[in-house]
Amino acid sequence: MRFTLVDPKGNVAMQKRNIALIGFRATGKSTVGRLLAGELGFTFIDMDRHLTGTFGRDIQCWVRTHGWKSFRDEESRLLKALAGGADLVVATGGGIILDPANCETLRAHFVVVWLTASRETILERLARDPNTIHDRPPLTDLSPALEVEQLLEERSPLYARTADLTLSTDLLAPPDVVSAIARFVST
Repeated sequence: MRFTLVDPKGNVAMQKRNIALIGFRATGKSTVGRLLAGELGFTFIDMDRHLTGTFGRDIQCWVRTHGWKSFRDEESRLLKALAGGADLVVATGGGIILDPANCETLRAHFVVVWLTASRETILERLARDPNTIHDRPPLTDLSPALEVEQLLEERSPLYARTADLTLSTDLLAPPDVVSAIARFVST
């Protein structure tokens, strides 16, 4: 399936064959991605899950042994490989937008949806998830609240520049987010 994006003047901007969900940790990328792929009949790929399967260990162990740069390099390689696919819904890692080349790949090959949530919602979701420590290791030496605040401030402009559509997941249930994305790509 191809999605045709139209610019504000009504001109066809680009045809794309995949959807990428970007955003900070705990904004719903994996949950929404799984549901959206099912709705569209696409294949769902959670990049973090794919990478941990490839590594044979969780992200925390990989980063402790090899460092964040190594993880980000592997993440970039995977994104480039996925860009050549079709009919994919991809849940990216929260830091995918830190590399400008990744942002270019996303814009060129994916309809990019930025899922947002407030700092409070993110912290509450992280605290509720028993896998947070293994799947989402700390990125700084700051407290969780300060880390989320600082990184949201840093990353939000990058997410905004990369996204074709922005949706808040604070008050929308995952099926409602899926419906909004499906409507956007079908117009």
